[in-house]
Parts: sequence; structure tokens; C-alpha cells
Amino acid sequence: MPCSLKACIGFVIACMALLTTTASLALEPGDKAPDFTLPVLQQGNLKSLSDYRAEIVYVDFWASWCGPCRQSLPLYESLFQEFAGQGVKFLAINLDEHEQDAVNFLAEHPVSYTVLRDAAAHTPEAWQIKAMPTSFLLDESSRVVKLWAGFEPSHLQEIRNAILELQTP
Repeated sequence: MPCSLKACIGFVIACMALLTTTASLALEPGDKAPDFTLPVLQQGNLKSLSDYRAEIVYVDFWASWCGPCRQSLPLYESLFQEFAGQGVKFLAINLDEHEQDAVNFLAEHPVSYTVLRDAAAHTPEAWQIKAMPTSFLLDESSRVVKLWAGFEPSHLQEIRNAILELQTP
């Protein structure tokens, strides 16, 4: 059904506004990370990003169905161990619909850092996640320093270097 010129122009303007809004919402280096409050996997107690003020925080979004997560989580565990006690916190945010899927995954790929659960996927929406896994390095003010969409083993050295740069006064 053809539209009138006025209706077509209105539609194009609405689409352009939506595209502009969506693009401006994507987190980029320098942006303040949106706060969240999520339950700790299998514990239920709540943790917020704001609980980690004045600390460097590495936030990783993952799911059991994500192939690269099988490789990334154990490697992030090694980084977590490397920076233990140095003011660097690691948070994994699981996006599985069913908690047991995450539990089973972690039985095969255990980590000792905090794993949060967001089955409703509100956090990745607020953070504009576009790939799995996606991770963010935040400074002591919860500003995005760097982000990684997807996972390559070379990211590990990039993450390490970025953390070390943040630790250097």
C-alpha cells in the first residue's frame, strides 16, 4: 500500500531519530557505565556495580551457549588470579535463561570471581551489548576504559596492559 509523501517523510524522520538514538546509547570509552544490581549466581545475595567504587572493574557478559565463552572464562580466571589483592575486581554477568545452564557450564569451566545472573537481560540492554561475549574494563570512577566484543586469545594481553596502565599513577 503506497504511503502519502507526508507519511513517508514522517516515517524516514522517525527511523533516522531511532538510528541516531540507538547509536548514541552504545557504551564507548569515556562513558559512565550504567549501574546495576543483580543476584550472585546460586546465592541470591545482591551486588551492584556501585559496590565497587574506587576500584578497577573488569565486567564480562557471557552465557553457556556462547562458544567463545568456553575459552574466555578460564583465561579471565588466570587474569583474576594475577591481579588478586591489587584493587582489580572481576565480575561475570551470566545471561542464560535457565540458571542450571550456567551452573553446569561453571562446573566444567570454574571461576573464583563473582558471577552474577541477569536472566531478564536488562543489563546487556542498558550496556548495549552487541556480541557475545562482550567485556568492559572500568576505571575507579566506573568509566569505560576499553571494551572487547567477542573474544580472541590476543585480548588477554590487551586486557592485562590496560589494567597495568590504570594501576600506574
